[in-house]
Amino acid sequence: MNEWKAPSSDIVVMTRVRLARNFADVPFESVMSDEEAAHNITRVAEGIEAAGKKDAFTLARLTDMNESERGRLADHYLISRGLLRRPSRGAAFLSKGSTMSILVNEEDHVRIYGMLPGLQVEHAADLACQADGWLDAAGAYAYDEQFGFLTADPACAGTGMKAVVLMHLPTMRAAGQIGRIHQELSGQGMSLTPWREEKGDVLGNLYQLSGSAVIGRTEEDMLGSISEAAERIIGCERGVRNKIREQDTLLIEDRVARSLALIRAAKLMSEREMMQRCSELRTGAALGLLNTTGEAVDRLMADMQNASIECRSMEKMTERQRDAMRAEALREAVDTLLGECEMV
Repeated sequence: MNEWKAPSSDIVVMTRVRLARNFADVPFESVMSDEEAAHNITRVAEGIEAAGKKDAFTLARLTDMNESERGRLADHYLISRGLLRRPSRGAAFLSKGSTMSILVNEEDHVRIYGMLPGLQVEHAADLACQADGWLDAAGAYAYDEQFGFLTADPACAGTGMKAVVLMHLPTMRAAGQIGRIHQELSGQGMSLTPWREEKGDVLGNLYQLSGSAVIGRTEEDMLGSISEAAERIIGCERGVRNKIREQDTLLIEDRVARSLALIRAAKLMSEREMMQRCSELRTGAALGLLNTTGEAVDRLMADMQNASIECRSMEKMTERQRDAMRAEALREAVDTLLGECEMV
């Protein structure tokens, strides 16, 4: 059995902590000029260089990429989908290890992300705060003694910090427990919502647990609350999985085997179906039914999303062509990942 490397990665795909910042001498993104937007990118680059971290980051300007290349970065969680709506001004400084991402000219001038696999809330926050220190020296942030860091969305003012834990919750969803958990969390300043939805379906059974350190709430309190909530949800998902397995192991094995067989036989595969089949494989890996890890399946999910598939072709693709290429690529990737093994 392959070793799972990140904490609680049988349930948690990744942890991401964001800091929203704006420069005091530049208007908010909605009213700033193109020249001011370009200066923001230069200012961030200078801050990274002054910190001696220039070689650790790569600058990705959205204007230098086509739509598929930009989308691929979002598929792999390296940039936000909000930045995709600002391709003429947007840019991202991406760390070589994909653990830090600094977005420029999204809704705020700067959005700093610390990103790690599995449940690592405090460590991800430390990464974001490190980069925050570098950029603070590059230009004064918009800060108010009463309200804290000023952000484009007043609701985010204060520390400007938001934490998101991306979780794979197939059995909790099947058991109808997501709504109850979300309701409980909403009273605590947190939420549990679908990562992406299509026609009412939650793609990949992925949900994001999120919370913000707003005015009147400290960073430490928010991070502690998110960690505690994540642990409770992890325990609940594991409990439901184990209960189902104890009651009907054959049912889970059948679902995993069917998805594996469909992947190996399909000639067409939509993004929506791919996410569902990979969700079943991830559950199988978590329960020891497949000789792989959820982390490997997570990479597979990202690589097989629409934008990432389109990046494989130099020409514009129709939906049918894309689904055919995805089916072939997914089949080859799964065969490489699992070999000839059907089930453990």
